[in-house]
Amino acid sequence: MTKVDIVIKETRGAIGMGAFAGRSFKKGELVVRATGEVISYQTRHSIQIDWDRHLEPDPPARYLNHSCEPNLGIKTNEQGLPDFTAMRDIEKGEELTWDYAMSEWTHYERSDPALEFDLTCLCGSKNCRGKMGYYSELPVEMKEKYKGFISDYLARWEDGQKLHNEEGD
Repeated sequence: MTKVDIVIKETRGAIGMGAFAGRSFKKGELVVRATGEVISYQTRHSIQIDWDRHLEPDPPARYLNHSCEPNLGIKTNEQGLPDFTAMRDIEKGEELTWDYAMSEWTHYERSDPALEFDLTCLCGSKNCRGKMGYYSELPVEMKEKYKGFISDYLARWEDGQKLHNEEGD
């Protein structure tokens, strides 16, 4: 990937900065490989990569905003970090978005209320859920739609739940 693949600029409304496609991407193509510091707690911008591990992402992944109708999904790479892959063809100039529920299990309340953050969704999509949600809250049809585009730890949990239910436990 080159610098022209991703453009960081102001996005619509009160959201702030966002990442935009500097060129067209084909469905299934790697768009952004996330790097950053692995930490043990959730932050406003972290990406959950396991039950007790989060990635505080470096740019450009840091500027990927949430959408209830995302054009990116997650594929966990060999280092256990998220690669953002095109879920559909993406045109040059489109904002690059993902659904935070593709990696986040739940919201972990902060011991210090000053560290809490607003979960109101501002994506503006026609199917907006109204708040940035979590995988544990997604309806079954959304989980099916995102199959193959979620963090590996969530996929392992899903597979374990199915196995558990099939065994009748």
